[in-house]
Amino acid sequence: MAEPHVVSALKEKLARLKGEYQHHQLRATALRVEIGSVENVLALFAKDFDPATVPAKVTNDKSPACLPKGAGTRTALEILRETGQAMSSQELAACVLQRWERPLTAKAMDMMVKAIHGNFSRRTDGIVEFTRETYPGRWRLTSGNDSTFCE
Repeated sequence: MAEPHVVSALKEKLARLKGEYQHHQLRATALRVEIGSVENVLALFAKDFDPATVPAKVTNDKSPACLPKGAGTRTALEILRETGQAMSSQELAACVLQRWERPLTAKAMDMMVKAIHGNFSRRTDGIVEFTRETYPGRWRLTSGNDSTFCE
């Protein structure tokens, strides 16, 4: 016979999952209505427009680290300036989260690593460069920059 506390915990888990499922079903219905409304308004402005030609766009959730937009990259640049050392995206992400006094959760680290690597990779001002002298690769400030650059 099953232990009563196990059965009780499983019932609680089932109730929570059903509630979450119901919440997401309602949200999906609301999104379908909203999509239909936007398609109808588009039809008013562009009679020959086919909504099926618009692909779905991936959107990102709110940052699990709860940092203001751009704060991670700015803080990573400050850390590179202060230390003067080349650092990997993972090291920079950990330092950024510690500086902002945020927990080093796997989800927050993963998102911060991707944000730092993506933002640094897209920079066209030449302030940072990626070096593959070691594994994993490391970001460093370029030698021609002083420490008072603007972003």
